[in-house]
Amino acid sequence: MPRASRSNQEQPIGDVLRARRIEELHKGLREMAKILDIAPAHLTDLEKGRRTPSEGLLLRIATAYGIAEPELRAGWSRAEGIVSEVATQDSLTAEKVPEFLRTARKLSQDQWDKLISEARRMSAKKGRRKE
Repeated sequence: MPRASRSNQEQPIGDVLRARRIEELHKGLREMAKILDIAPAHLTDLEKGRRTPSEGLLLRIATAYGIAEPELRAGWSRAEGIVSEVATQDSLTAEKVPEFLRTARKLSQDQWDKLISEARRMSAKKGRRKE
């Protein structure tokens, strides 16, 4: 089970990975690189903040380290692919999604949950109208 997200004392994601690898997983650099199917130098670059992982590697890291995928995405400023897909699906969403995200930038978790719930409700309602 992925662990909860980092506290308000944000650390660079590479530092989080290194600390977790050593202190909690008790793995050496080469051993973890082998688990991730990457070169040890690649893992060093990730831990030192010199590289960001591909989509596939990000998912392997989440599994191997037991870190929640959203925490990794936030740490590397890597949005899930669906964000780009939705944001560019047509001219209306290309205009509205950035405005929406700027407006929603400082929402709390509870506010996000309510917003998502409302979006689901609106989407389901729209889907029923088309039938």
